[in-house]
Amino acid sequence: MHAAQIVRLLPPSGSAGVRDAPARVIPFAPHAHRLAELHHQDSLQAEWDQLPILVAEAWSWRDPESVAAVEACVTRLKDLVLKEWAAD
Repeated sequence: MHAAQIVRLLPPSGSAGVRDAPARVIPFAPHAHRLAELHHQDSLQAEWDQLPILVAEAWSWRDPESVAAVEACVTRLKDLVLKEWAAD
């Protein structure tokens, strides 16, 4: 069953008027939390993957913009790592 699947809850027999009620979406919080965690991990991994690319470009070009891009990436990684370690 998908986490955000639309489900029609059947009422107990004898309450026929409720059967015409629309279906409800039942959120599955643990799954949503896990998806958010995976998204965060993917974002963090993407940032780490970007770092050696930016370093190689800075090494090649040796211009202020390339060095600034490396610095900005390291700053973002520092913030992310500090948040991750503070959460533990």
